[in-house]
Amino acid sequence: MRRLMSAVLVLGALVLPTAAFAGHSDLTVPPADTFLLGGDQGAAMAVSGRNVGQTVVVIQSRVGSVDTVIAQVAPGGTFAHDFAVGEVALIANVSTTQAARLSVDFTGSPASLSMRYALPQKN
Repeated sequence: MRRLMSAVLVLGALVLPTAAFAGHSDLTVPPADTFLLGGDQGAAMAVSGRNVGQTVVVIQSRVGSVDTVIAQVAPGGTFAHDFAVGEVALIANVSTTQAARLSVDFTGSPASLSMRYALPQKN
């Protein structure tokens, strides 16, 4: 019994760091803009989310200078993708008039994940 408890504690310790590096964002992407997540991360990351807005978004992956469409997500739809080390997640708002709104979850250390918009934001 004691060995079983020790094994469970060791497995729990191995799983815990991954869970500790999870993040959540209620994201707004301005019309015709793209939000970029990652690219300089030292570990793989998983990104999933739900389109909680009223406009379609396109989820893409960028490796080097090549962009690949992962999903086109209608309002109410969901997406999920595992991104490799150095891969960038792109969340593009296809509307030119409405802001997109998403609920996004991701793994990886938030301190090491770069987050930015493709276009400069006006204050």
